[in-house]
Amino acid sequence: MDKIFTTLVLCIFLFYANAQTQISNVKTPNSTATTQPYGKVDMADLQMTSCDFEKDANAEVLFDFGTQASGRGLYLERHTRIKIFNENGKNEANIRLIYNKYNGRTGIWDLQAETINLENGKIVIVPLDNKLIYTEKIDRFSSALVFALPNVKPGSIIEFKYKQQPHDVWYFQSNLPTRYSEIQTDFSSRSEFRYVPHVSQPFVKDIGEPTDYRQAKALANIHSLRQEEYMGSQRDNLQRMEYISRHVLLNTWSKIGELLTQFSEFGNELDYEVSGAGTIIKQARSLKTVDEKIAFLFDTVKNHMKWNENTAFFVNDGTVKAWNKGTGNSAEINLIVYQLLKKAGVKAYPLVVSSKNNGKINPANPNLFLFNNVVVYIPIDSTKSYVLDATNKFNLYNAIPQDQLNTFGLSVDEKNKDYKMVFLENPEPVMQSVFLNAEVKAGGKLSGTAEITSYSYNKITAAQKYKTDGEEKYLAYLRNNDNNVKISALKMENMEIDSLPLTQKVDFSTDLAGSDENYIYLGTNIFNRMGKNPFTSEERYSDIDFGYRDNYSINGIYKLPAGYKTDALPKTITIVSPDQSMVFKRTIIEDNGTIVVRYMLNHAKTIYFKKDYQDVRGFYKKMYELLNEQIVLKKA
Repeated sequence: MDKIFTTLVLCIFLFYANAQTQISNVKTPNSTATTQPYGKVDMADLQMTSCDFEKDANAEVLFDFGTQASGRGLYLERHTRIKIFNENGKNEANIRLIYNKYNGRTGIWDLQAETINLENGKIVIVPLDNKLIYTEKIDRFSSALVFALPNVKPGSIIEFKYKQQPHDVWYFQSNLPTRYSEIQTDFSSRSEFRYVPHVSQPFVKDIGEPTDYRQAKALANIHSLRQEEYMGSQRDNLQRMEYISRHVLLNTWSKIGELLTQFSEFGNELDYEVSGAGTIIKQARSLKTVDEKIAFLFDTVKNHMKWNENTAFFVNDGTVKAWNKGTGNSAEINLIVYQLLKKAGVKAYPLVVSSKNNGKINPANPNLFLFNNVVVYIPIDSTKSYVLDATNKFNLYNAIPQDQLNTFGLSVDEKNKDYKMVFLENPEPVMQSVFLNAEVKAGGKLSGTAEITSYSYNKITAAQKYKTDGEEKYLAYLRNNDNNVKISALKMENMEIDSLPLTQKVDFSTDLAGSDENYIYLGTNIFNRMGKNPFTSEERYSDIDFGYRDNYSINGIYKLPAGYKTDALPKTITIVSPDQSMVFKRTIIEDNGTIVVRYMLNHAKTIYFKKDYQDVRGFYKKMYELLNEQIVLKKA
């Protein structure tokens, strides 16, 4: 069966082997602003000490040039040149080229690499010794060619070129600033390709329309993409050109799903039964509701199995052996959940997915190699479904794993030969509330109780932090690392019950900073679970992915000390984002010696595109100003 799989996958890459069209005649530009032949370098590049458009960069891609064409086969030829600026940039000389492997083929060939230095005014080139190149196996479907360039130091230029299997995406952008990046394509008239650009800056070269066989696209002065708050996959946010083929052997998700069921390390595992399954299934069947059955079997596997940190959509040791050892990869653990659910009479299916960090699957572009994980999909009715991932012991059966939110997965129903894409989203807002009952004392002391109620993902985050970090660090997290706040007691309730929210009851006291005998400055956002403002940067290079909608509130009742009156009381106010998807409301009322405060934040959307960043940034800036505005009390 593996031979069938290998043959089918091989056909994907060799489909164009008989095409006769030659590589495009578009000339490669030759200047320091674009590209140069291998081994030829300008003195100006050797002498440069920093990136012109990103001064703090440790290294810079001078150019990245690729040609992809159908001639006597289909492959990508790539030439990359990088400038090293400082010691921190030397790590860029450790190269790891990942490729899909099939039929024992190398996947990368004709590799050349070298280091270029300026020594005593002369250009010195040191080529890579091929004996220092080695192959690293990543998983069943992919490997990497790994090597380190020699004699690299601040000021070096490194370059490498090679040929490899065709790519369906060209990335103009990376974690380094890129001076110039170009991709040329020339597919035969037999090919049926569609080009989809994902770019936010104008092309400096733009030859060809989306349906043309010959194209050349280039960008210049491309900012690096670094990790940003609430950024999803880096891969999904990189500026790139995506190529969608409509004329390949596995051109539908149904065909891919059918192939998976024939694959021994996936399909053969769907009907196995682990040791002791009979007793477990019998106990599950005795439970009254479907939710009780699901929760019981999910918790049984979570408690029995330990994840080995390996994510895959195929088994390694197999489910039976993994169960007996008590440890396994993500496929082994979650396929055991699937087996038990199915035998207990629960309608469930394996769901092959790509984790958010790996990049979201495009449902219009069937591709086997995008998958990197398998979870369990349980459709309850037309409006409700569960997605289970038992690798994380803090996951809840009734909350889609955060790593899969707003992504597509392939549901595999091997019995009915039904394979379909499923979009995983959480349409209901996730709630979290804080309620404080406190007394303000003369001299600027505050003491009282707080009750924090956390649902769904908020519960998962709190429980994981508490059990992983320990109580001392968790208390610092609750205090937002404010050493003025003292927590004398903490009680956690419902942590182990998936269907109930986590309730945290806190006894606390704090000194109100800046207060003296005449004035008390009362801040009322204590135990704010939102933390610091995540959107303070002037620019944003990635989309904002909150993951889920939320409904968050802070409520407080503050008893005022005798002999004091309000000198400054913030106003009740509501702010709304320009698209009306974010609403923040502050309500403050003084009544008979007490002040009642309520903050409320609602997000109606989960994704905000980077073009809308200034609207989000402006909203959050104003919201945090309102949260931090103090009530001032004056001694009468």
